[in-house]
Amino acid sequence: MTCRRSHSVMLAVCWAITPCLPVYAASPAQLLMQIQKAAESTDYSGTFLYQQGNVMITSRVTHVVDGEGVKERLEVLDGDAQEYLRNNNVVESLLPARKIVIVDKPRKDRFPALLLGPIDNLEKYYEIRAQNGSTRVAGRPCDLIEVNPRVQDRYGYRFCADEKSRLLLKSQTVNEQGTVIEQVTFTGLSVGSNVDTANLKSAFDYSEWKRVEHKPVAVDLTQEGWRIRYPAGFAPIMSIVRPKGTKENVKQLILTDGLSSISVFIQKVKDSEKTFNNQGDARVGSMNVFRQRVDDYWLTAIGAIPLATLKDLAVSTKFIQPVSKQ
Repeated sequence: MTCRRSHSVMLAVCWAITPCLPVYAASPAQLLMQIQKAAESTDYSGTFLYQQGNVMITSRVTHVVDGEGVKERLEVLDGDAQEYLRNNNVVESLLPARKIVIVDKPRKDRFPALLLGPIDNLEKYYEIRAQNGSTRVAGRPCDLIEVNPRVQDRYGYRFCADEKSRLLLKSQTVNEQGTVIEQVTFTGLSVGSNVDTANLKSAFDYSEWKRVEHKPVAVDLTQEGWRIRYPAGFAPIMSIVRPKGTKENVKQLILTDGLSSISVFIQKVKDSEKTFNNQGDARVGSMNVFRQRVDDYWLTAIGAIPLATLKDLAVSTKFIQPVSKQ
């Protein structure tokens, strides 16, 4: 059953019987997969606004898929100049002020994409509803999708997907009170043959800049003695060691339920930090941070996740030194 924007009675009946979905999506999960696929396979170019609290950042993106694969250029238009140039599975981050190029892999959930991992069990943890052509963003009709958590251990989302291309036009993160705490929205957009591929070329000549390649090393935290209790529905998608400065390393675990994600950082306590409080929390925009000392390590959990969820994860974590290292 589908809904029509102007037919409020039918809409109410539709909601009462089954989630209303765009005619070409058989399930809520399939609808989100269509949006994810559109972000990868559609040619688009536009300007979008990222807003978190009082912070607003405007960026311009050009994304093209041709015979050589995926090419993308993202320019940050506010503050210090930054550019991100993607060629398939490689991203070059240009920092003109320092004349540095950082080479890394692309994130799967960067706007207008939204999924970070598998979503097979997503409907177990979220109620997902969609309305055909229920609003407009950047002058384009779009379908409104509401994703509400079934348990208040994670935030909800509101998405607006282009009626024709399925491209995500607007994304909002919503807290327990229904307040928007973070959003990204296109303010202008061209799709398909209207995209000018000349915009893929950077204005900077960075051929002589210093190149720094991120080569994270995989680590098995369980084998190292860590017992981390994940929130229901979350699963690890990456566990690595990252350099921190020139002399230190930090271990990073990324958990996701497909939409929401938590990063867990583990770092050895320094001698100068032995007298610090064992716990602490902070909030930066939509991101909550909770730090807990576990044995001789700091465990820091970060995410657009309720603070209570991060705290539960951190305080329940144990470190048991493997026998082979005792």
